[in-house]
Amino acid sequence: MIIPGLILLSCKKESVAPGSASLGIVHAVAGSKPLAVNFSNDGPVPYKTGKQLTYQYFDGRNQFKAYSGEQRLRLFQYPDTTDKDLPLFDLQLNLPVGSMSTLFLTGTVEAPDTYFTRDTIPWFPATDSSMAIRFVNLSPGSDLVSINVTGLANGSEVSSIRYKDITGFRNYAATSSISEYVFEFRDAVSGDFITSYTIAGINELGGDNGPNIRRYRSFTLALTGEPGGIGDRARAVFLVSH
Repeated sequence: MIIPGLILLSCKKESVAPGSASLGIVHAVAGSKPLAVNFSNDGPVPYKTGKQLTYQYFDGRNQFKAYSGEQRLRLFQYPDTTDKDLPLFDLQLNLPVGSMSTLFLTGTVEAPDTYFTRDTIPWFPATDSSMAIRFVNLSPGSDLVSINVTGLANGSEVSSIRYKDITGFRNYAATSSISEYVFEFRDAVSGDFITSYTIAGINELGGDNGPNIRRYRSFTLALTGEPGGIGDRARAVFLVSH
């Protein structure tokens, strides 16, 4: 009676999931098609029903929580996803259990590149009506970039940030008196305007009157595209939520 019981307990212990990590993947590869995600070491995956990452866009499809440890990740330009196609990226990631990370896919389709961060998301006291924002430069070939809030001096938020660099999170008030923030991205040396991004809906509730979509949340503003680029390669900013 004791031995079968011990065997049963041992089996139960072995069936416990080892835990997972949180990984966000940001697609900012200039000139790339949507990217199909393959976390398997080999063999085809059902790309028609699997996750695909859209350029300059981030939502729930970009978040992954079912993987940890040493993990292979391949990303293919869709629909170039057969066994004979070469991935645009073939990466080996280290994802400790319980960690939170962001993988920024950048560069161009001719010269793809990556930037990986291990994230610490800010904690917000209930009495602090704010949100947190950080900035990343994913524009290959760009000179130093400065960032300011419209109406404030150039570089009021970030004096200069180079390609493949990221700032820390900074808190911004998200009270009822504030409806939006407009961030301007400029050449840090000349002050020339590059592009801007408006974070709106500071007081907007989620679906079915859910929680506020900005307050007590953290975001990354990503500068993408190439200097002088046109169409999909033009420089632009998009929002990444954490």
